[in-house]
Amino acid sequence: MSKQVLLFCFLFCSSVLLSAQYKVEGTVFDFSTKLPLEGVSVFYDGTSIGTITNQKGKFTLVSDKQISALLVISYIGYKTQMFSKPSNDLGLVYLIENAVQLDEVVMEPDTWSREKKLNIFRQEFLGTTMPALQCKIKNEKDIRLYYNKAKNTLFAYAEVPIQIQNNYLGYKIEYNLMDFEVNFGNFIGDDKKPGYTYTAGTLFFSELNTKKVKKKYLENRSKTYLGSTLHFMRALANKRLDEEKFQIFKDKFQIHPYVEFDIHFNGQLSEVNQKTKLLSILYDGREQSSIEVHVDTFYIDYYGNHSPSKDIFFGGVQGGQRVGNLLPLDYLINSMD
Repeated sequence: MSKQVLLFCFLFCSSVLLSAQYKVEGTVFDFSTKLPLEGVSVFYDGTSIGTITNQKGKFTLVSDKQISALLVISYIGYKTQMFSKPSNDLGLVYLIENAVQLDEVVMEPDTWSREKKLNIFRQEFLGTTMPALQCKIKNEKDIRLYYNKAKNTLFAYAEVPIQIQNNYLGYKIEYNLMDFEVNFGNFIGDDKKPGYTYTAGTLFFSELNTKKVKKKYLENRSKTYLGSTLHFMRALANKRLDEEKFQIFKDKFQIHPYVEFDIHFNGQLSEVNQKTKLLSILYDGREQSSIEVHVDTFYIDYYGNHSPSKDIFFGGVQGGQRVGNLLPLDYLINSMD
């Protein structure tokens, strides 16, 4: 499908600053019964840093470095809670059961077959790259798809986390889908409005092989990381764009990157001002991307997590990457110390 505009967003880039401490504790209860909930997932969005609650509903989550990702508390059948600035002690957290079922939503007749909608969903959600093609959604039956003819838009819903097995990168991913739209473009008079893809949700990574990570997975992760948005943001935050083989272009002319990027270190965060709204990126002399910023200042943490993500858009190679290309925000962190 040809699209001129691409919007692809994850919530894991949404907050700016957490506490200076790196341990978070709390106890999770059912709001109605006031009983503790065991097995509740607690994790930093977009990472492999997570835990579950014990029989008493208690959890302790520790991270080595400050991270600006959302803290997510998620349990099947309950509304997810997210914290952008959690204290070291969250105290008592109450989860409310999901009362509304998707089957109760009234929709207009859908003329597209499920097979057609599912093929588009796989392509726009996972992507079409090598890593994406080796991904498998384990619970496709839990995904509800709806095509709205009037809006020329495909929507997707899921009441439970989408379970993804990435056989190229060696990860299992739990993706809590909050919003998914593929708009195929519309005519306004004689002019055609370009389409877009928009995805939002939280996700948690775990190893496919818990005992020992296979060599092929490590090699594939390294190849996928190089030139990615995560690689770019880390290089930008540490003023290592040249060393990491990133070139910056303005109006088709190569420029010194720090003429356009004004970077200041603010504690655990890098504060970035991009002076020109749209800049082009060339990685290793071959992969073309772009970065478009709609905010005066954005922030990058130690992990390469940037915020506010809703005001930063990537095009080209980086903009075309989907869930199938994602690595945890804490990927390779140990080698960076």
